[in-house]
Amino acid sequence: MPWSVYNSNGKLLQGTAGIANVVEDTTPQLGGNLDMQARLLVGNGGSTGIAISANGEVTMAAQPAVFAFNASNENNLTGNGTAATARLNTEVYDQNSDFASNTFTAPVTGRYHISACLAVSGMTTSATAFLVQLVTSNRTFVPVQGASVPANGSYHWPLSVDADMDANDTVYMRFYVYGMGSDTVDIRGDGSEVETFMTVRLVA
Repeated sequence: MPWSVYNSNGKLLQGTAGIANVVEDTTPQLGGNLDMQARLLVGNGGSTGIAISANGEVTMAAQPAVFAFNASNENNLTGNGTAATARLNTEVYDQNSDFASNTFTAPVTGRYHISACLAVSGMTTSATAFLVQLVTSNRTFVPVQGASVPANGSYHWPLSVDADMDANDTVYMRFYVYGMGSDTVDIRGDGSEVETFMTVRLVA
């Protein structure tokens, strides 16, 4: 028996065929709650996009998110103006496989929250200047620069920024010390206490 299907505006969508052919309405509206019954939202790639638990917690297993740190000291990297890239050789997590060789690569264009810390030792009072940089493809952030050196020659510099990144843009940490005559400043790392690290996650 022929039957008809109409959209919310009263437009005839289908007169005789099955519901699988109802394709005319490209802007459907939901008039009530959508009960997913423990099912998942799956993106075009076929993998789970969003998972909602029975208690309402939301997880996104493929959302770009990285935590990497330096598990051992790197000695004699800078001091005479040499550019020293912070080594981040241990990954705690890398949800979308976006981190390699001390560098995060943005898989999509968006706003990324970056938190990091650079720990150094071996600076002396002969240092005339130091510079900490968070280097992204769009711009270089310089949260710390100066020349005052503590008595023990050690520093911990925390960094935090929401950075605009385009797809395939990169970010890494870089450090300079000037005036010491030779490269004797170390970037600190420890397997039991996280000192030099970076976390990155897509927020918008």
